[in-house]
Amino acid sequence: YVFPARERRLHKTHPDWIYAAGNGLSLESGESYATMCFKTPYVDKVIIPQMKEIISRYDPDGLFVDIVLQQFLSDVCYCKYCKELFNNEVGGEIPKDESDPKSFAYRKWSNKHFEAHMDKVYRALSAEKPEIAIINNYCWMSRYPITPPKHFPHICWDTAAPNSGLYAWNFSIEARYVATLTDVQPDITWSLMSTRGNTWGDYSIREPEAYMQEFAIPLAGCGRTYISDDAYPSGDHDQAYMEICSAVNKRTQELEPHIKECKPVKDVAVLHSADSIWSRSPMIVTATWEAPPAYYPVCGAHKALIEGHVQMGILNSEVLVKTLQDYKALIIPNQRILNKQECEAIRRFVKNGGMIVATCETGTRDTNNNLLNNFSIADVLGVDFLETSGTENCYLRMRTKDDTYNLPATDVQVTGNYMRVKTITAKTLLELVPPYEGIKTGTPPPALVAECPGVTVNSYGKGKAIYCAPQIFTSYFKEDTPVIRKLALWIFGQIYPNESRTIFLDNTPVNVEVFFNHRGNERFVHLINYSGDKREIGSSHTQDFTTVHDISVRVKLPEKPKRVTVVPGSKNIDFNYSGGWLKFEALPLPIHHVYRIDL
Repeated sequence: YVFPARERRLHKTHPDWIYAAGNGLSLESGESYATMCFKTPYVDKVIIPQMKEIISRYDPDGLFVDIVLQQFLSDVCYCKYCKELFNNEVGGEIPKDESDPKSFAYRKWSNKHFEAHMDKVYRALSAEKPEIAIINNYCWMSRYPITPPKHFPHICWDTAAPNSGLYAWNFSIEARYVATLTDVQPDITWSLMSTRGNTWGDYSIREPEAYMQEFAIPLAGCGRTYISDDAYPSGDHDQAYMEICSAVNKRTQELEPHIKECKPVKDVAVLHSADSIWSRSPMIVTATWEAPPAYYPVCGAHKALIEGHVQMGILNSEVLVKTLQDYKALIIPNQRILNKQECEAIRRFVKNGGMIVATCETGTRDTNNNLLNNFSIADVLGVDFLETSGTENCYLRMRTKDDTYNLPATDVQVTGNYMRVKTITAKTLLELVPPYEGIKTGTPPPALVAECPGVTVNSYGKGKAIYCAPQIFTSYFKEDTPVIRKLALWIFGQIYPNESRTIFLDNTPVNVEVFFNHRGNERFVHLINYSGDKREIGSSHTQDFTTVHDISVRVKLPEKPKRVTVVPGSKNIDFNYSGGWLKFEALPLPIHHVYRIDL
């Protein structure tokens, strides 16, 4: 473990190397220590020589390098070296806030130096030991949705600790994202790390079921687990916690034969565009454990889909371009920037029969973050945009009740602004109702008369495209109102109903998540339960699981399977196969069950 930025001695003799944070919130300094900037001589004169010394003295297999991404995404440094670099390479002063026209250029510049720093360290150390493994904690996860270079063999993050996040949530979104990177970097492995207590350096102990549930998620997502502990000052460990670790690791060991070399089944994709994140938050992208607003569109899509028991993967821009043809449906949740390659891949996908749902500002900006005159995929969507509303809410008008999705006939409130559009070749599914009397702030009631199309559907080639004018996924993530999730799933179901999917569940509550994997002639269905306590402050504690009964699983298969078993243990499960569908009733689900299907 190496934490290269914190300095307790040289900050006094080289104050010009200190990271001059813009907001002072995330990279604190004190009298006895300071955080040093990675764009100063500190890297060449201190960090790299220290790491080389570790390699020469102890010959480790690798180094786990912590607190790297934070310097580049969590704050802005205004030290003299950063100022000079920016002026020489971009021109002018480093922006102070996102209103500056150069703020997007700053983000691209900072990202370039972030990647260059990691590459520089790797090349210096691999020159000493070619097979050295450098693991940069956090750096290649969903917060930075860029495919890592091939020389980084493993991706790992200690995701948001329970006191500020929720492993059951964080692990799921990371698993759904990182697993897709292996489609373009097949040699990369990945793991998710948790700690014993509520945060790092905390000696509390949580329920054994919490750890079991947490680690079921990366295992089901085709990843690896990373359980950790804080030793006592004596160097001893807590025996009670070690017993929990033993039970968790035993479960992992039993599942390993049924997890190794598995890959997620490709069904529904969600685009997670890095440029779209930078577009919304070019200066300070993320300063907290929890996902900040720039990530809400993808977070909301993930939340709605997993609660709707949809088999889904989250794809960055490169992965989308290279693998989209393997999926059947695509969600584009308010992704403002679509580059030329993405647009071409999306057009080709829909022409060949793919289904897409795009929302709000998707494809409204160019790669320099300038507003376009129309959607970059307007031909696919069949609508033109007129303008962005300046309101804080709107409504989608459901004129009739829908029993399938349990949707009432009502004006469903969606928070956030929306796009005013006109149909060209698309047909209107739902009308958009503006706020009452043009009120722009707060959550005024709906107006009496609809303003423009709210949800449209367009045929394009062999496929179809739905466009949703409001920020439906962002609204769901912020508000957590069940009717918004139901409406989002209803919209998705208009072009990609259950019968079109590779797997779907009947009679299943939203707290159960499904992962569907394949390996040769085997298929694996993971069902994972979740249960949390009621509380006013902080995150829920995972505990006291209520067993879920009567889940019905349906899987689309090209042939009748030989058998369905629960693993580990190989207990046979009764099933029937008809019309290309395997159907079986799941066993009562406590925390995690795995069903193996042999073809």
